[in-house]
Amino acid sequence: MKIDYAKQTYIVNGREGFDLSTALKLWKTKYQDDYRDFQKAVITHESLNDFEEFVSSMWPLIETVTVQDALIQENTEDRRVYFDAIGIEKLFKSLDPKLLDKQTIKKKRTRWDDEFNEYTHEFEDVYELYEIEATKMFTADRWGNAPRDHIYAVRCWCTTTNREYWLYVPRWAALGDHWWSHDSKDNEARADAIRAIAWTVRISITDPEKIYRQGDIIVVKESPTSVETSPYHLAKEQYLELMYSET
Repeated sequence: MKIDYAKQTYIVNGREGFDLSTALKLWKTKYQDDYRDFQKAVITHESLNDFEEFVSSMWPLIETVTVQDALIQENTEDRRVYFDAIGIEKLFKSLDPKLLDKQTIKKKRTRWDDEFNEYTHEFEDVYELYEIEATKMFTADRWGNAPRDHIYAVRCWCTTTNREYWLYVPRWAALGDHWWSHDSKDNEARADAIRAIAWTVRISITDPEKIYRQGDIIVVKESPTSVETSPYHLAKEQYLELMYSET
């Protein structure tokens, strides 16, 4: 029996109940850079192969959603799905973020040439920490109250491709505390872009000797006193002292 896809509802990012048109727009927004990412994330069983053929036939014609589309969603959970599809980079650029802190680090990192010979690469790495008023993204929190806090992200660039990335960080990583504050000057005084980027790296051994980073892949070299432990986020000092190679 042939399925009428227009009459079905769909799950996007764990949220049920989207009609076909909306689901397609959200998927196109999230996976527009590479259709194969859509295939991997959504077509998870061979029973969906017919649906994949249906989607692929119209993929170039599907429109993407905008930040404005997300903001008019009355349901908070629906809005979160839209935000996830759009991505933090586009969101922050569209919502007039405030720069709290910018730091440039001069680095010397070990790299390897095509013949696996070590050499030292010197470069400058820039980190920027931004703040957005939560009310620009959410009209209410999970309890129905108006959001009181801000949302934070650190902006950085790949050391080899120079591609720009925006990474969400929690308040305590951005400002160094758990306290609520609406004083913008106070937030600026406590903001630290390096502490924020350090939080994005998690390791699971004590007393690491060196850390190697290749894109999102983290490799940690043990020291003689290292033992396994629960995953934890790097402190600023560890990030500055332990990074041995970044590519």
